[in-house]
Amino acid sequence: MKNSVSQQTYHAAPGFAVSLICINKSDWIYADYNQTKEQAFDKMQKNRFDVLPVREADGTFKKYFKAKEWGNFGVNDIKMFEIKPKDCIDHETSIKDAVKAFAKRNRNFFFLKNGKEVTGLLTAANLNSKHVYIYLYNLISQLEFELGRLINISENDDNELVRIFEENNKSVKPNTRYRREIKKGLDHKFIEFAYIGDMAWIIRQKNLHRKIGMTAKDFDSSIKLINKLRNIVAHPVNSLIKGKNSIVELDMTIAKIEVLTAKIYFHI
Repeated sequence: MKNSVSQQTYHAAPGFAVSLICINKSDWIYADYNQTKEQAFDKMQKNRFDVLPVREADGTFKKYFKAKEWGNFGVNDIKMFEIKPKDCIDHETSIKDAVKAFAKRNRNFFFLKNGKEVTGLLTAANLNSKHVYIYLYNLISQLEFELGRLINISENDDNELVRIFEENNKSVKPNTRYRREIKKGLDHKFIEFAYIGDMAWIIRQKNLHRKIGMTAKDFDSSIKLINKLRNIVAHPVNSLIKGKNSIVELDMTIAKIEVLTAKIYFHI
């Protein structure tokens, strides 16, 4: 066991600033300040935009048109608004904090600001970017490493793990892969062939969740969400964000990944 949490430094998987995935204002399609509502609507309908920035005479952006109902277009359903502080986040906001802002503030979009200047637009759809998938992959990989370390440090014999998987009709894939490599004369640990769900099952069977100060209920609920996200990230052709509920769930899952990873790191 590590001597003291205060003496250790835990580094979560690196994220990135949302300016990397936003729509930069230099790439915007926008309405000019002197265009009519109908002209703005035509641009929104043609491009399937829910938000359309308005460029002032001096080239700045202080207003925007927004569809009344996200994803539903009609001439009478768009309205002009001023860009207010509640509509903005800093252009250097981390992806983790941006996801939390979307979830906690019940938003579909944010304008990005660099000081007082509006520099970009971030929508919920931008969270389907490959950069977000890579960030989540790194988070999950870090957790997988810690789960494996928890099992290995608890002195679980490889043959015993193979046995309990077979006796409990668990996935045969880890056993099959493990035996194939052993036959080749390669020296691998059984846990190297297990997925998150497999490792979580071992931890529950061996009551290892108690070593990190978690109840079985809390551990199981965390793994359920994490495994769901892992399956999405493993197949990036599927959209990560499909609605407001998926943003809230993503925010919750990121938090659970970081908590569980840190608990293992600090307790063993």
